[in-house]
Amino acid sequence: MSQPQITLAANWSRALRGITEGLYGEITPKEVGELRDSLTQLAWAEGCPRASSFFNPTQTPRYRRQLIAAANDGAYTMLLIAWPPGYVTPLHDHAELWGIELVLDGALQVEEFYSDGDPQQPALQPHRSLMLGSGDAAVFIDPAYVHRCRNLSAQQPALSLHVYGGVLDHYQSFVEVSDNLYRIAQQKAVLDSVSI
Repeated sequence: MSQPQITLAANWSRALRGITEGLYGEITPKEVGELRDSLTQLAWAEGCPRASSFFNPTQTPRYRRQLIAAANDGAYTMLLIAWPPGYVTPLHDHAELWGIELVLDGALQVEEFYSDGDPQQPALQPHRSLMLGSGDAAVFIDPAYVHRCRNLSAQQPALSLHVYGGVLDHYQSFVEVSDNLYRIAQQKAVLDSVSI
């Protein structure tokens, strides 16, 4: 039995499209912040998807990425990411794209870093740790941005909306090899399903 694919409620999808219909080409950091502010209302909008909808109760939950919108010109993509209880991502970047990660259901911790030094074996400088609940969002613009995300609940799944300034089809993960020095591993960003 496969994991369920989410069909988004029509009213929620319309609200999402209404917020993002003007996104074309390059946008400024100020516009990314304004977009984040507009998107936060979606966490409480009628028809907002819930984390439990992404998981089949008879199977072990797994991390899932579902593409829900993409600009024809490649200016942005939107994903829903379903987080099993306690799931932690590796440290990773976003291929120098800007991004917004909005919690729709549950709670996530986002540990933020900046990469510097040798591009092949960078050091990661800690920036901050965010605790995000429904309606809270992390925003990143700097190409050197790296983070690790964690579902804070050991019992409940979480769900987040991710908007990226382009197509995130690859990224780098960071594996610590010695005190604050990391080896980079090239990764392909895999989608579990597409619903656009």
